[in-house]
Amino acid sequence: MSAPDKSTPSCDNWSADNASRSKGVIFYVQPLIAKYRLEVISSLGEIFSVKIFANTFGIESRGFSREQPICSEFVETPISRIFGNRISMQAKVFGRIVRERPVAVLMFADVTYFSMWLALFAGRLLRVPIVIHGQGLYRYQKPGLARVLCYRIATALSAKYVCYTDASKRSLERIGCASSKLTVASNSLSISKTIHPETKTGTESGVLFIGRLRDGSNIESLIEAVEVVRRDGDAITLHVVGGGEHLERLKQAYASSCHIIWYGPMFDDDDIASVSRKCRIGCYPGAAGLSVVHMFGLSLPPLVHDRLPKHMGPEPEYVEHLKTGFLYSWDGGADALCDTLKYIWSLQPEELREIASHAFLKYQHLNTPSLGRRLAHIVDQVIRR
Repeated sequence: MSAPDKSTPSCDNWSADNASRSKGVIFYVQPLIAKYRLEVISSLGEIFSVKIFANTFGIESRGFSREQPICSEFVETPISRIFGNRISMQAKVFGRIVRERPVAVLMFADVTYFSMWLALFAGRLLRVPIVIHGQGLYRYQKPGLARVLCYRIATALSAKYVCYTDASKRSLERIGCASSKLTVASNSLSISKTIHPETKTGTESGVLFIGRLRDGSNIESLIEAVEVVRRDGDAITLHVVGGGEHLERLKQAYASSCHIIWYGPMFDDDDIASVSRKCRIGCYPGAAGLSVVHMFGLSLPPLVHDRLPKHMGPEPEYVEHLKTGFLYSWDGGADALCDTLKYIWSLQPEELREIASHAFLKYQHLNTPSLGRRLAHIVDQVIRR
């Protein structure tokens, strides 16, 4: 496990009880409110009056549930694309900052959003601290000059850039962003129903895919790998939890494959946990993200590819081969995925249970304290300065 981040005071002993409760309103700005961000809103709401700025239009079609967060105000913010869809603009954020002057703004860090730049400049002029939260440049080994300048300027204008993972922080330090402006709050999610490793046998027949069925999920490679393992004589079933634009196409294409069970969008943690009990591991064969943390919480060692810059988010950094999960070679493609899956199915049950235990410990580590408590602590410290 990674060492604690030292760029801000430790929040190990921090709680909402010793934070100032008279700091007024903060803005929490997101492109949409996914279920896994409700814990963040709840934790922020323990010490601040939270106004949420987000867009809800069409989120179900993208595989997200429509959430009703508890907050002092929910501001619907349409997002428009300009300059040939290269730049985005989230309405109302800048104007409300100027008019209301919240004590702080916590917002997602996306340099393609003109509304973020307006917020950063308004924050600097009005002395409203803007805390931005993002992935950094982990996807770019050699980012271009324009991208480097954007991230350096955004970090300089912010009160703090909160990085998703250590890899995110290193990527920004590498391009010259001031370390004093950077901190890490390990991106995570908290699920209401976990599965403890003691209940796993290591002989379950299932593989759990959980996530949106989108471009880049690469689920066809996983289906192919499962079929090869079955042809070799091993009992194996694929359980697919998630919606998205490709769900119906995939269900039709593999309608005759009785060893693939399609659950569609599923947002209840108890229901997902029930499915997971049938599974030995989790697998996201394509561009993975937070789904690996969900698998950790279900004591399912995740199987993901080993090329971090090719992932949707930096969270697969948490997967350590043969300790908290399994890695297959990105360069090896579907064949490497198949070989790794066959290797996993050859492991003894006690070996699987040991890895499942480490996976669950990783989940506990990532949620002690939770992401929301970490972010609330960072915002609290920024305001106190």
